[in-house]
Amino acid sequence: MIKVSKSEDGPESLLTTKAYDSEDVKRQLFKDQNSKCYLCERHLTTDFEIEHFKSKDNYSQLIQDWNNLLLSCRYCNGKKLNHFDNLLNPLTENIEEEIKQEVDFTNKKVKFTSIHDETEAGKQLIELLQRLFNGSKSIRTLKEENFFNYFISDINRFHETVNNYLLKPTPPTENEVRIALDVDKEFLGFKYWIIKSNSTLNSKFSKDIVWNKYKK
Repeated sequence: MIKVSKSEDGPESLLTTKAYDSEDVKRQLFKDQNSKCYLCERHLTTDFEIEHFKSKDNYSQLIQDWNNLLLSCRYCNGKKLNHFDNLLNPLTENIEEEIKQEVDFTNKKVKFTSIHDETEAGKQLIELLQRLFNGSKSIRTLKEENFFNYFISDINRFHETVNNYLLKPTPPTENEVRIALDVDKEFLGFKYWIIKSNSTLNSKFSKDIVWNKYKK
């Protein structure tokens, strides 16, 4: 998960209709979020939903608030529902800097660690991310396992890409890393920490991991 940068002005339908999920809202969120779920960072095609950062059930006054609307996949929205209304806000916080995102390959788990003093918002976000990537119980459901395997495959490919560069730092292998770090790629929060954890990679690619830090 990384910071999200949204257009300042909301789509017209939010002002002229009572709907929050009109086509112009969907199109703008797809564009702003680079066609990715804001929580898990998977690419979205037909399996997407307009998600309320503060849930409809608990914050009915924000149903059409542009700053409360984000694009998510059905898997993540189904996990979040109305149980997590006090999360670190990805529109204002650099999530990839606030929460360390790592993979424990030995135990087939993902680890999230708060970098600064833990706030309730940070704890809630970590709890939600744990549920998304590690499942809600000791044994993952089939859907959770498929999600995790998809994620691991992508991270393994990225490890292979950076290792190729470390073994043979040429313009082509350097370019492959940069392509893999483009803002429209998946699971950039984890890739951020892979780059940060290696001094050679960090010195070379630190400018490539500053996604959404500035207004578009």
